[in-house]
Amino acid sequence: MVLKPVRLTMLACLLSATFALAHEGATGVVKERMDLMKRQQDDMKLLGDMAKGKTSFDAVKAAEAARDVSLTAKKIHELFPEGSAGHPSDALPSIWKEWDRFAGNATSLESAADELASSIDGNAAQDWKAGFQKLTDACKSCHQDFRAKKKESEHH
Repeated sequence: MVLKPVRLTMLACLLSATFALAHEGATGVVKERMDLMKRQQDDMKLLGDMAKGKTSFDAVKAAEAARDVSLTAKKIHELFPEGSAGHPSDALPSIWKEWDRFAGNATSLESAADELASSIDGNAAQDWKAGFQKLTDACKSCHQDFRAKKKESEHH
C-alpha cells in the first residue's frame, strides 16, 4: 500500500516534466502566450468534461471558465508580436502574413466565450452546449490555420 502514494507522486512528476518540456526554452512573450494557451486549454477541458457528462454541469464554474477564455482571448493580439515564431513556439509564420484574419479569429474567440458566459448566466444552461460548440469551433479555426502540427513545429 505504501507504493500507491509513491506511484502517484512519480506520475505527477512525470506529467509536470512533460508540460515543462513542451515549454522548454520558452521565454518572454512566447512563454507568456504558451502559459495563456495552457490556461485556455484548462478552461476548455473543464467545459468539455461537462459537455461530455464526465463531470456534472456547474453553471458557476462553466460561466467562470467561459469568462476566463474571453479575458485571455483579449490578450492574444499583444502576445504575438512579429518575429516571435520558431522553436519552442507552435505559431506559424502565416499569423503575421494574414494578421487581419488571425486577429479576427481571436476576436471571434472572445465573442463566442462572452456569448457562452452570458447564456449560462442567463439561466439558459440547457442551451449552453451550442454555445460551447461555437467556442470550440473558434479555437479549432485558429489552431487549424495558425498553429503548427507536432511534426511541423519540430522543423520551423
